[in-house]
Amino acid sequence: MARLADFSGKDVARKKRAASEAERRAKELRPSPPSSTETSPSHPPPMYGMMPDPGPVRLPQGFDQAQHDQIYNALPLSESKSLDAAFADAQAEWSDIAHAFDVFYQSLGPSYEALSPEHMTPLSTPFGPAIYYRSYSIACVLCLYYCGRIILARAHPSMPPAAMAAAGVAARHTVTYANTIGRICAGIQPVSNTAPLNPHHGAALMDVCMGLFHAGVQYQDPAQRGWTITKLRDVARLTGWQTSALIASGCERAWMRAAELGRGPPYERTMNTNAKDDRVAGRARDPKFMAGRPRDNNDRRFVSSNAGTRVYWAMGILSVEEDMQELNLG
Repeated sequence: MARLADFSGKDVARKKRAASEAERRAKELRPSPPSSTETSPSHPPPMYGMMPDPGPVRLPQGFDQAQHDQIYNALPLSESKSLDAAFADAQAEWSDIAHAFDVFYQSLGPSYEALSPEHMTPLSTPFGPAIYYRSYSIACVLCLYYCGRIILARAHPSMPPAAMAAAGVAARHTVTYANTIGRICAGIQPVSNTAPLNPHHGAALMDVCMGLFHAGVQYQDPAQRGWTITKLRDVARLTGWQTSALIASGCERAWMRAAELGRGPPYERTMNTNAKDDRVAGRARDPKFMAGRPRDNNDRRFVSSNAGTRVYWAMGILSVEEDMQELNLG
């Protein structure tokens, strides 16, 4: 997964360069459209990253890379290398990563196979029957594997640089992986939403949330979307891990934005207006809360910053265009 994230981050610069070159050639072949249509309500600006831009934000200090402490920097894309040669190199590296995923999956022993029907509690979900494994740890490993497969397909060198656009293009290749993640998460979900959880079970619920996020943004079926939001909020309520609620909010924003762009069915957001987090309560996109300078979210009383913490490896998967520009990734 680290190798895949590194490749995604490095290849963004090449993809943006290729997109710029294709746009330049297209403009040479046809007249430029009137500038008024570029920002018209019927043609909203493109969305970059897995979630729509929630408005002006400020990078937390713990993730800020100081100039005197640069542990890792992306290798700049050589402008002298032709796009065809750069694409061939990217394709070769992508194929190596795909092969590594294949080898990993083939090396899993019989213990990693799903339980047979006679050892499972039948549970119907919008994705199909729930999948159960011998342990929560095995389920988390398989969920992460299928999540990696989804990211791998979206990071293919021929995919658009915008992660959300790539998610739509690659959806037909990743639909099986996305449904499998839903079935795995259903097998981990507790039978009762009122019974207390043991720490091992709670940790498993938290671990699969990221896989459910990467799969969830491409769900089109209303039943699958409703199930996803309900389960993510159940995790936040049962474990206290509020990041799960933020993931649910991110999925809803992605579905709403996809509908605005005509790339998905309509979706009406559900939210907890009493939540303290503005992003969960829906206040982050309210113009009256976005007026003026961005609010600083850098309460350092209980935070020990690590100067070695870096966000480079996440840029190719979850970043927005402004992040790429500020970090000189393309």
